[in-house]
Amino acid sequence: MNTDQKDAQTESPIALLASRQLEAYNRADLDAFCACYHPEVIVYDAQGQISVQGTQAFRARYAPMFAQGQFGASVPERMVMGEHCIDREFYWREAVADREAAKGEVLVRYRLKDQLIGEVQFFH
Repeated sequence: MNTDQKDAQTESPIALLASRQLEAYNRADLDAFCACYHPEVIVYDAQGQISVQGTQAFRARYAPMFAQGQFGASVPERMVMGEHCIDREFYWREAVADREAAKGEVLVRYRLKDQLIGEVQFFH
């Protein structure tokens, strides 16, 4: 990849949002994390089924984990094409209440909508 391509990827609106939401995630800052997402955000599973829709449900999904603050993620690879961004993400979380500790790898696809993240899809 040449320097111009790399600069275009890191400066694209969707790449900037993906970076911003990852930073907020790692700080366990739920407000800053949710601020990166469109009010009508849709979260899809790997099969394309909707698992969460709208910021209220999105916030409710993440609030318990963010309250504990024992998790994190890193993105060693990112690919951007137009309004899409795909991150290869390594994640970890400590045991919280009834949940077991976990770590793993996931591909995350983000899609831009009205200058915010409008769609997210997880591929495990």
